[in-house]
Amino acid sequence: MSFIALLALIGLGVGFAAALVTGGTPSGILSGIRGVRINHWPVLVLGAVLSLAVGLDTNMLAGRFALGISLALLLVGCLLNRHIAGATIAAIGMAANLGVLLVNGYVPVSEGAVVAAGIIDFDGIDRVLLGAARRWSDDATIAAWLGGAIPLAPLRDVITLGDLVTAAGLANVGFRLMWPGARELQRLAAVSHSDFDDYDEASVVLRPAGQRTTLEHPPLIGSTAAATPAAPAPVAAPAEPSPVPIPNEPAWASRVEPAPWPAPAPWPHEPQAEEPISNQAGEYDRVSGDEPTESHDPQLFGA
Repeated sequence: MSFIALLALIGLGVGFAAALVTGGTPSGILSGIRGVRINHWPVLVLGAVLSLAVGLDTNMLAGRFALGISLALLLVGCLLNRHIAGATIAAIGMAANLGVLLVNGYVPVSEGAVVAAGIIDFDGIDRVLLGAARRWSDDATIAAWLGGAIPLAPLRDVITLGDLVTAAGLANVGFRLMWPGARELQRLAAVSHSDFDDYDEASVVLRPAGQRTTLEHPPLIGSTAAATPAAPAPVAAPAEPSPVPIPNEPAWASRVEPAPWPAPAPWPHEPQAEEPISNQAGEYDRVSGDEPTESHDPQLFGA
């Protein structure tokens, strides 16, 4: 557990230093950490407290139950906060530790790893006091490689593969909590200055607003969306065929009748039947309706 806490602190320190180097400020880093959303944080706190209590208890059965419940709570807490970078990796390591605990009932520890870590030699291996949830691995141990088989000579400790994965995940969490504040600000600043300079008007396709019409709009160039079919125009009832045949001629050759002019003015004077007409001699002749007559009206002919 000390190794996991050490790697988590190393991740926080490296992330803080990287944020300062890339232009971040301590106030900006802290404000970014305060903005991180942690779901169901009491679950994580309770799991961490139980994991610390395992090392203080010497009762084998109570230690196993406490370790199992602690790993389960931490696993659930990491899955609920998988939106944080590194939380999923930490959950995988905790699942490995919980799995080896469930299949064996304890966490197996390799004697060779204890000796390689410099804790004690083979002659005094019987004097080593393991934790409440640990036992020496033997031939009946299942998945002994998931137990305490990785020696850490500088720390004089033995860790499991799950501890190593969990420590890597928590170090990533600490690093990402510190560094993304300054990095995201720089990325947004770069977008505001460079992305708009590369603005390409030719790549923008204007689409007309939807409207109800009987005309079909031609497809826009570069548009991949299918045009909505226009509503069909109302069709009038077909007219009855005309009895007079229409010659097959082009439209430009068809005759257009002129507009009717006003009716001509009536004749000034028309002789009626059986009306006497005076001749040049001043005599009146009887005009019948069936005899041709010749008019000598000076008003008409200008005589």
